[in-house]
Amino acid sequence: MGFSFARMLALAIVLAGVPTAPARAQEQEAERLRIHGSYTVGERLVPALVEDWLRAMEYTGIRRVPRAPGLLEIHALREGVPLVVEIGGEGGGEGFRRLVEGQAELAMLARRPDAREREAGWQLGDLSSPDQEYLLALNAARVVVHRDSPLKRIDLAQLRALLAGSAPGAANRLLLGPASGGLEGFLRERFNGGRPLRPASVLRHRDLRSAAAAAAFDPSALAVVELGTPLPPGVRVLPVSDGGLAVAPDPTGIRSQDYPLAWRYQVYGGQMMSALGRSFALHTLTPRAQALVRRLGLVPMDLSLPATGEVAALPPDYRDAVAGGTRLPLALRFNLKSLTTIFDGSSAHDLDRVVELLQRPEYRGRSVSVVGFSQAERQSKLFAMTASSNRADIVAAWLIERGIAVRRIRGLGSLQPLAGGEGEEARFRNERVELWLL
Repeated sequence: MGFSFARMLALAIVLAGVPTAPARAQEQEAERLRIHGSYTVGERLVPALVEDWLRAMEYTGIRRVPRAPGLLEIHALREGVPLVVEIGGEGGGEGFRRLVEGQAELAMLARRPDAREREAGWQLGDLSSPDQEYLLALNAARVVVHRDSPLKRIDLAQLRALLAGSAPGAANRLLLGPASGGLEGFLRERFNGGRPLRPASVLRHRDLRSAAAAAAFDPSALAVVELGTPLPPGVRVLPVSDGGLAVAPDPTGIRSQDYPLAWRYQVYGGQMMSALGRSFALHTLTPRAQALVRRLGLVPMDLSLPATGEVAALPPDYRDAVAGGTRLPLALRFNLKSLTTIFDGSSAHDLDRVVELLQRPEYRGRSVSVVGFSQAERQSKLFAMTASSNRADIVAAWLIERGIAVRRIRGLGSLQPLAGGEGEEARFRNERVELWLL
């Protein structure tokens, strides 16, 4: 055949998938973007967004190269220059540690950094800044019961009791999927301090669809499934409260993060983020990327979701403030600890989206009603009313400065609280501003 030993060895190496010396040199010379953190965020969403970003940047030869369990590389070329995007799903805490230590340009989290992580990452800059915090998508848990169940809503305290092995009265059998995956991780963090769930009354099913199906045959059962889990006939989804208003897991409830069982898919970067890291992070906010989020079955961060217009059941003051309007699917929240903006990072991005939306030709002549809410204050109802009015004024001024017509500005104090208690999380959720399109 005319094959020398050297040629046969080279052919064997190629067939075995082992890179030749030139290929190894090319990999070593490749630019590299390292994204590490939450397995849930990095399993499907981030790889799909990375590939979309690469196509938008006119890269070619895009291919996935698994390196180890939980470690994926995406290889691409542009004008002969190789790029490798490294995506590691070791967990949100590990990803954040890598960000702090310079071993990653972006950290993936399905939650906000906790106080200890923020303290450890002080040198990263202002993690609440919209230049460093990028909310990619939202997911949510749904609580499903038999259609004949007497339960009409459920509170987080009741759900916590169920997860601890006790029943809330009308239901005494908790149905869950496998003890792994994004939903399980969320429930552990939300209700058990990150520790494994081991309620005595739980019935595990092979998948979430099976858990929902089981609820259709058991009026005493309650299943917890993900937003995208197909539901069988014969079940209902319960509104959920957190010591305040019960909110349904509809598009507006989840997109606004008013619904208490929603969780965030997000990435964080340092203030000296690499150009590649910032380019990818900014791409995730584009309509193109958010359309991909929707195709993956998650709730996107754009404003194309159906607006809410049910106002008949609202309290009179609230109803007067939004009469004739439909609510945009968002809630603007504040972060007074930020050094760069008064708004929460995702809310700052939302304000930009509102301006972009209302500057479109089809919205010419439309105006908004700006409605503020506050945390209840034991000392003075007047203080809560003033605080809510001030927040509404801040948002209204921001919009007017950018050419958006504001017809009404109202502060409603502690009306319609979303969360009970007086802690920081309750305050964050209750102190919000809604926008209603008139």
